[in-house]
Amino acid sequence: MKHIDFSNTVELSVPRGGIPDVTHEDLSEMFSVLGRCSGPFAVDTERAMGIRYSNRAYLVQIKRADSPIFLLDPVGIEDRLDRLRALMDDEWILHAADQDLPSLRELGLKPKSLFDTELAGLILGFERVSLQSMVAEVLGYALAKEHSADDWSKRPLTGEMRAYAALDVELLHELREKLLAMLHSANRYEWFAQECREVLLRPAPAKPRQPWRKTQRKLEIDDRRALEMLSRLWAERDRIAQIRDVAPGKVIPSAVLGEIARRKPRSFSDLANSVPLRRRILQRDVKYWWNAVNSAWKVSGENLPELSAKDTKNPFPQPYKWEHVNPNAARRWKAVRGCVLARAEELGIRQEVLLKPAIQKQLAWEGWSGGSDLEEKLHAYGARPWQTEQLAARIMDSFSGN
Repeated sequence: MKHIDFSNTVELSVPRGGIPDVTHEDLSEMFSVLGRCSGPFAVDTERAMGIRYSNRAYLVQIKRADSPIFLLDPVGIEDRLDRLRALMDDEWILHAADQDLPSLRELGLKPKSLFDTELAGLILGFERVSLQSMVAEVLGYALAKEHSADDWSKRPLTGEMRAYAALDVELLHELREKLLAMLHSANRYEWFAQECREVLLRPAPAKPRQPWRKTQRKLEIDDRRALEMLSRLWAERDRIAQIRDVAPGKVIPSAVLGEIARRKPRSFSDLANSVPLRRRILQRDVKYWWNAVNSAWKVSGENLPELSAKDTKNPFPQPYKWEHVNPNAARRWKAVRGCVLARAEELGIRQEVLLKPAIQKQLAWEGWSGGSDLEEKLHAYGARPWQTEQLAARIMDSFSGN
């Protein structure tokens, strides 16, 4: 899709109706106004990821087409939001809904249906799908966006922060109308609707059982005792972070935990004087790190973690190895991958929008016995009907022709 010249956009630094105040104690006006208005709810949240331990919403931005913008501070008043929950049992407009829905569900706020403007951009083949880029391209406004990394748990919020938050929902209704027309014009509305339903029904992702494995791989730790230390250090950091309500990385960086584990300190003094803890701010918790390290020394050898995780997400090797370990899968991979790339280029969308790479690999690795079996497997792996319709016959034809 051809992009407009961003230099010709109109800068919008504050909402057209002015900067709203934060609604917290007095909810009556918000309930009354939203109840009188109609149409879908434009919704967004501000969290404090990377600053606070939890992923909770510290601010919820809400707007209906004919209503002002409300900035709701929900912290501490969660038990007073029943009326809002009932009012918002309707269509929502969000951008990148999968990022906001979990924290909104924690508040008991759930949409009846969903219009995700980011998904619309992906289905339509936009090159850039950030809210700022799409608003500029479709509506001709340049949003002021310089507070995304601020600490939204702090109070009071500055006027600049409130303006930034309000702008996230200021234009969502107008953007929805334009995108809706474009989706219908491109005969892709049903594709979009299927993607929105999938996001709405998608279960919360399971937390990794061994989150410290990423640090193991990054630092190439290949000692089982060191891995036991790393896992215990990781758990201790998480405990401290939860108590202090800060992001774990602010307690101590993951790389430092990895370096401690790799050194395998033998004494409190050895740990306290080690290079990884040379920064004074890290010294305050050295007793906790030593308790974790010391307890790891007491674990018997047979109970130490394996060098490789057994619960890997991919139950098969990387495709470049398939030619040697599974030639038939390699042939299927060539057909699947080629069809996805070719069809995505024809449609003008990203290949991962047409079919997730994980599904592509799983299909190629496990194979199929015929056309109907291929379609059933695509469905079982999570492909939407529109994706199966676009790809199943092409994959069958391509593989049969090899």
